[in-house]
Amino acid sequence: MYPITLKIENKKCVIIGGGKIALMKAVPLLEAGATVTVISPEICEGFRPLQEQGNVHVVLKEVEPADYKDAFLIIAATNSSEINEEIYKNAHQNQLVNVISNLELGNFHIPASLHRGKLSISVSTNGASPQLAKKIRNDLMEVYDESYEEYLEFLFEARMHIKNSSFTTTEKYRLLKDSIKELYKHSVKERYRFLVSLMPVEVE
Repeated sequence: MYPITLKIENKKCVIIGGGKIALMKAVPLLEAGATVTVISPEICEGFRPLQEQGNVHVVLKEVEPADYKDAFLIIAATNSSEINEEIYKNAHQNQLVNVISNLELGNFHIPASLHRGKLSISVSTNGASPQLAKKIRNDLMEVYDESYEEYLEFLFEARMHIKNSSFTTTEKYRLLKDSIKELYKHSVKERYRFLVSLMPVEVE
């Protein structure tokens, strides 16, 4: 397996299946800005508000190959392993396909993930134990708490200032390394001082 972070905003993603597992797969896609279509004769109650708000397009029918032929990403999440396997077989070789009922099929796995603003951490066991992946993810949530969201915003702003500055390459490297010092994680005042130090000095 080759781990990547996928930019999926405005990409067409089709989820076949309307149960709770399908819902669990839909939510992260929506958060990432994907265009989500759900194909299923029935959907669980959790999909109702998403459908009513226009966040997902729901088609109440049995799936056909035409329903996902132009999808960027496909998740086969029906309660029938035979149908899921048929979806995989009918998908184009260049499409991303995840088969819930058989992790050996498909060409990608969905890791257990946590997000703190711009920080994303994903844990995968390559299908060996999704429960262990979730446990490790939950352990990491305690280490990388909500404070990292603002901290990453500071690091991003600092990086943009440094990148667009007139500092030498050596100075830029030193400043980027300095920006991740522990004191900036815990002190808003120190972050402000660091950002001010990056500002060009105006000559009168």
